[in-house]
Amino acid sequence: MEMFANLHMHTTHSDGIYSPSEIVRVAKAEGYKAVAKADHDTATGYDELAEACKKEGLESLFAAEFTAWYMLPERKGVHIVAFEFDPQYPPMKDYLAKMSENKAYNTRMCFEEGLETGNISGITWQEVLDAHPGITWLCNNHVFAAMKAKGLVKQEDYMAWYLKNFSKQCYKYHGKHKVNELKDMVKLIKDAGGIAVMAHPFEYLDDVDYYIACGIEGIEVWHPDLSPELKEKAYKIALEKNLYISGGCDHSGLCGGLYSSYPTEEELKASHHYIEPLSVGTTEQYFREIKERKLMR
Repeated sequence: MEMFANLHMHTTHSDGIYSPSEIVRVAKAEGYKAVAKADHDTATGYDELAEACKKEGLESLFAAEFTAWYMLPERKGVHIVAFEFDPQYPPMKDYLAKMSENKAYNTRMCFEEGLETGNISGITWQEVLDAHPGITWLCNNHVFAAMKAKGLVKQEDYMAWYLKNFSKQCYKYHGKHKVNELKDMVKLIKDAGGIAVMAHPFEYLDDVDYYIACGIEGIEVWHPDLSPELKEKAYKIALEKNLYISGGCDHSGLCGGLYSSYPTEEELKASHHYIEPLSVGTTEQYFREIKERKLMR
């Protein structure tokens, strides 16, 4: 399959490395003709992406990646990529604000713990905020970027720094706002005029009928977390169930921005972040189906 669009990328507006305009240039250099930034539980930064796409001659879709949960039979956390919804729809706007508040609280608590242990030093929380104007969903990447700008760390320090300060700590601190259950998250997306797609469904392909019953309309097929066998299975399911077919690099590949975090090419290619160029995403036909909201099969 020839990949036309990369519809699952992250930017500095959540836990990505590149700004929206930077990621457009990287995606174009890799060979993509259309993109979507699916930042976590936030809708900020799209105007910058759209302007960069216009300048570079790429098409774009508005998107975000939402966290949700469901009971089948035990509680499971899942991700949903939502396309072309209205972030100003009042219930959606309120939910997005709450999710940013949750994440900023989680990150600040991990940051404060790092200060107490001495693993983080030379920077204040206010400096982290000041380094990222217009960004509301603040995570470890924003702390690291602010420290890097002050010369306190280097990019090759990232993996070790993250494992020391955030990898386990982030599960200790929870914001006061509840994360939506799957069916409620899908309903909110659709009420806001959007399309809800199963993200990287490597664990959940057998639950696809439940997802559809909750209102899911699409599935990510070409995603780096899916093995060749699972990609084939997901593609078959999508065709059989008449679902939109999406995909993207997530945090892997050139657009993932983490290649420079590995000291050697050997370590990079042995990591889960390395993928062949243009190996994930979706085709032009399936991109058009999502953009035009019409299956053409």
